[in-house]
Amino acid sequence: MDSFKIPANINKILFAFIGIGAISGALGFLVDPQKAWPGFLSFGFFLLILSLSGTFFAALQMISGAKWSVVIRRVAESTVAALPVTAVFIILLFFGIHSLYEWSHADVVANDHILHQKEGYLNTPFFIARVSGYLVLWLIMGYLLRKVSISQDTTKNPETRTKLVKISAAYILLFAYTFTFASIDLLMSLQPHWYTTMFPVYTFAGLGLSGIATLIILVVTIQNYGGLKEVTAEHMHDLGKFLFMFTVFWAYIAFSQHMLTWYANLPEETYFIETRISSGFWKYFTIVLWIFHFLIPFILLLSRDVKRDGKRLIKIAWFILFMCFVDVVWLVFGGLEHDGHVLIPLMWMEAGLFLGAIGIFGYTVLQAYSKAAQIPVGDQNLKASMNFHQTH
Repeated sequence: MDSFKIPANINKILFAFIGIGAISGALGFLVDPQKAWPGFLSFGFFLLILSLSGTFFAALQMISGAKWSVVIRRVAESTVAALPVTAVFIILLFFGIHSLYEWSHADVVANDHILHQKEGYLNTPFFIARVSGYLVLWLIMGYLLRKVSISQDTTKNPETRTKLVKISAAYILLFAYTFTFASIDLLMSLQPHWYTTMFPVYTFAGLGLSGIATLIILVVTIQNYGGLKEVTAEHMHDLGKFLFMFTVFWAYIAFSQHMLTWYANLPEETYFIETRISSGFWKYFTIVLWIFHFLIPFILLLSRDVKRDGKRLIKIAWFILFMCFVDVVWLVFGGLEHDGHVLIPLMWMEAGLFLGAIGIFGYTVLQAYSKAAQIPVGDQNLKASMNFHQTH
């Protein structure tokens, strides 16, 4: 099985995106550092969930014994290649801790009883140590899973699958805990007085949705340039159903979180949504987010024909991916105040950073994907995956 050759025009587009992202970020810090750091956090967290989503998908398919997804598993495994660059950006965020997190200011903590009680957890050294630890674990487990999977191409040893299942099970367990705390540390602690038990599930829903959208974009793009001939409308249909499922799951978790907040009506819980509907800009931003993030994709994905057509499905996937980024911006900026007002993003900077994230992710992932066989040729379930046909 030949490896995939990355078309020159794709590289040019991705490099252009990276350039736009770099220029937008630099200009943002020059124009308004107060808003640039939240924009950079939005960019970093979005890039992080994209980098983690593929390995999570591959591990989930492995432990569940799924056969249909074997032909697209190599694409999912390759997303870990974006994690080292992502880790660099996350580490750079450490320099903006005092601009982002009020709990990092000793004078604020000293005069705030709640923050004083949380000081044992929310302090700068421990924050840096935790986030660094998450990154190291994700890198080790992600690269280990990919390395063992690629080794199966040459050894064709059936026992390798058992090893992959064990690695995947360990990864899923570690991922569940580390991503939960990473979501709390990086995003939820922007509003350290806010209480909820559902926020990590909400961010996981966003990771799953953006991950499936990204996987569809990668698979269809590779197919458009002559690769992955083994992927059929049957496989696209299942990816489309995954996209539909995570769209509904995201909406369900979002509704559940806000419904419980409304029902209990406790100040420490209502604070989250209150800051996001308190002004004209954020009120309309929130309404637009809910409509475009759920209602429109939900209606579009109801069609069976759309889910089986890669050309139409990739357009919806791009739309959803952009809305996932908008959701991250909503989470970050909506939780920050300056001079008594909730921060409003620069907009042009965030748009540029979105393209930068796509450029970085696309280039690193496709480079990694091109260095191995397009599909796991040594997997004993490959034939079943290639002959996959759904029961109607």
